Amino acid sequence: MSFQCLLFLIILHSSLSVPLTFIDLSHTIHPSIPFFPSQVRFNFTQRIAQWMNEDNKFFYATNAFTTGEHMGTHIDAPYHFSPTGWKVDEIPFSHLISVHARIIDVSKRCSQDKNYLITIDDVKRSDLSVPEIDAETGERFLFVLIFYTGWTKYWPDQTAYAGNNSDVQFPGLSEQLAIYLVNTYGDNFVGVGIDTLSTDYGQSKTYAVHQILARHNKYGLENLALTENLLNNVQKNFFTLDVHPMKIGNGTGAPCRVVVRLNGSKQNTNWFGLLIFFILTFLLGFVIKIVYDFKCTQNKEY
Repeated sequence: MSFQCLLFLIILHSSLSVPLTFIDLSHTIHPSIPFFPSQVRFNFTQRIAQWMNEDNKFFYATNAFTTGEHMGTHIDAPYHFSPTGWKVDEIPFSHLISVHARIIDVSKRCSQDKNYLITIDDVKRSDLSVPEIDAETGERFLFVLIFYTGWTKYWPDQTAYAGNNSDVQFPGLSEQLAIYLVNTYGDNFVGVGIDTLSTDYGQSKTYAVHQILARHNKYGLENLALTENLLNNVQKNFFTLDVHPMKIGNGTGAPCRVVVRLNGSKQNTNWFGLLIFFILTFLLGFVIKIVYDFKCTQNKEY
């Protein structure tokens, strides 16, 4: 193998061996987390932690708990608001794992109005461009649209995050936006995510956004742990999202672990830039080889 080819392969390997970065968008569930007034709060009903067996001691711990399906970071299955919608255990795996996701920052407007209704214009201003087909797989490009309201900073303060039982307040999607998303993106659009208690805003009485999404078999991810750090990492790029709900039979929703996977090479390069880099690397190796051969030739003559 020639010297320049070897150098090229070494640099190629190093450029493609960028480790994945994982970001957890899930809040830890415990009894003091914020809750929607109609939901059964998370609570341990039994906690055992003790040393067992006098002759050969070992430690043993187990817990039992009760909770509503829609506590903590969770998924709203379409069945939550549609009798014909998918239940939690019926949501296709392809809609949950390795789906594309994009974040839209509406935190500035939400900071000015805690009951802000996210609009169609908010989406249009984000320069959202969705391909019909995934270039890597050749399959339909499936994506989740996530809205960053900045509400994670209030977690886990119930009053700051959600208001009180008689006056629930936080931002959410407008009914018009929900209609726009399902009509514009169709089957490519699989769900919505948000860092508040609900995809509908706190003052909603009819939960129109839930109804619209559910009728079209779109799920909702609520109470996502979104941060500015994530925004800075992804900017206006799509990234990979894995949603792992508890597989509850006939479930209307379920607590879930939501994880972002960021590939450094995808975030920081494109194929054209990578091609130029490889060409320059090859030329550099070629020049080094010429210089190396020239010096070797001179040494042999002496």
